Amino acid sequence: MSLAPWNLLYAVRVPIAGMALIPLLFGLPLVLSPAHIVFLELVINSACSIVFEAEPEERGIMERPPRRPDAPLFGLRTVLLAVAQGASVLLAVATVYAIALHRGLGADESRALAFTTLVIGNLSLILTNRSWSRTLFTSLFSPNPALWWVLGGTLALLALVLYLPGLRALFGFAALQGDDLLLCLAAGTSGILWFELFKLIHGRRSLRD
Repeated sequence: MSLAPWNLLYAVRVPIAGMALIPLLFGLPLVLSPAHIVFLELVINSACSIVFEAEPEERGIMERPPRRPDAPLFGLRTVLLAVAQGASVLLAVATVYAIALHRGLGADESRALAFTTLVIGNLSLILTNRSWSRTLFTSLFSPNPALWWVLGGTLALLALVLYLPGLRALFGFAALQGDDLLLCLAAGTSGILWFELFKLIHGRRSLRD
């Protein structure tokens, strides 16, 4: 059984919980409401139940030594790496939110920027957690049609809640411009760069305990 879905669940909960708590702690406009949480859970659960179940096994998996019988299912190193991924995405999302508020943007626009960055960050976590021994670029050549359905569907839903007036009002968003979207894309993907570098340094050796 692959542990990738469980690693992802550890990672994505960190930025979600963080962006729910940070505004409360500092008296800022709220970023996440029940509608936002439902959206995020839909993406996460789809990724875990569909994408990772359809993920092909990595080359050389039968050549790896078996886990020790007394080894825990989730070793400390595995958990710490997953939480560190989530913390990196949280830092990126919180930075975008803080910059938006500092620039004097309204609550709706700041919330839209933070949420879009969070969604992009979660999609980046899905991509990087497909493999802990191959880089994201390498794993893109590993076929998984379910992955592209989930990514495409998520981005389509995100476009609807950003630009369809009724849904935009429900989510408390303002429509974003092209440069706003580029900022969200850059910030959302930046949170996984250190882990991709980590995998590159370690080569094809598995990083799990």
